[in-house]
Amino acid sequence: MTVTEPTPVTVLTGFVGAGKTTLAISLLKRLPSNYKVAILKNEYGDVKVDSELAAQSTDTLAGVQEMLNGCLCCVMTGKMRDAIVEIQQKYSPDRILIETSGSAFPAAISIQLRDLARELSSTDGCGPGIRLDGIVNVIDVENFAGYADTSKSAALQAQYTDLLVFNKWEHVDERQFDLVWDRVNDLNTDTPKLKSDRGAIPWQAIMGLDSKLGLGLVREDKHSHNGHSHENDGEHMSEIETLTVRISKGDGTELDKFIEYLDKAPKDEIYRMKFILRTISSKLPDSTSSNDSIKTFILNWAFGRYEFTEVSEERAPLLLEESLAGLGTVMVGRGDGRMFKKRLSSGILGQSASVEMS
Repeated sequence: MTVTEPTPVTVLTGFVGAGKTTLAISLLKRLPSNYKVAILKNEYGDVKVDSELAAQSTDTLAGVQEMLNGCLCCVMTGKMRDAIVEIQQKYSPDRILIETSGSAFPAAISIQLRDLARELSSTDGCGPGIRLDGIVNVIDVENFAGYADTSKSAALQAQYTDLLVFNKWEHVDERQFDLVWDRVNDLNTDTPKLKSDRGAIPWQAIMGLDSKLGLGLVREDKHSHNGHSHENDGEHMSEIETLTVRISKGDGTELDKFIEYLDKAPKDEIYRMKFILRTISSKLPDSTSSNDSIKTFILNWAFGRYEFTEVSEERAPLLLEESLAGLGTVMVGRGDGRMFKKRLSSGILGQSASVEMS
């Protein structure tokens, strides 16, 4: 009789814009070519941007599944089981990488994975089962001091993890890095820590962490765990407010205004922008292209830094409706959603752009 080993699961946590997707993609690029990883991506908003970025980046990706408009640790608890079972049946990956939303509580997800591992091990026809191999927390050194003061989730993520990865440290001086290191060390002294190399770490760093997190937790009440009660989900969910923005083709002025806004957008008020844009290459910031053909790009903007990734022409029609020049999400802090909805719809983009609170 052949014994099938359960699929290891690695969970990536970190605040909005910390660099989780960049880290995930860098890991995929460094894996042996015969080692296949499937990603379960959880995010606020309703635009599938990150899955497309991952799909275009590497051959070691078995598949991507996104769970949008909610958080795995509370609102979407029941859907995670179905997503993991579907991933195993569809892709048979060597590892599942779960990238959480920016304000997810890792303890809650750990407990869910522990319970799911028990359930699947005793259920026929649900694949090989799973095991939690490790939780990795990504720290945005450049912006940690700002969001750690306002986000309860950020502190919990740093405390409840098997590995702490210091990201974007290249953008700060030694004193600022030391301050963040000391602050994180106050939250979590014993957990191993390492610095990324421009968002990348060796793939061996996430293998065999053999997480004990969640395994020893005693849940006295199934509705409350590690200080997080479902009665407080409203507080948890409202850390981030998300706007969905649709930019019509029109005469192109709305999209031009939006691209100009990227360098002006307040990085202390906007956490993240993710967009699919269709425009002429020469209109992009710092472009040296003289090509006037229209192409499709993925925009990732976080705390004032951004980059464009070109999408293959085969994939482009699947990502953006014919009538649109842009589609994406803007993530802001608690209570700022209505203000930015007004700014975007009446000023920055003009009346013809559609802006909705998700």
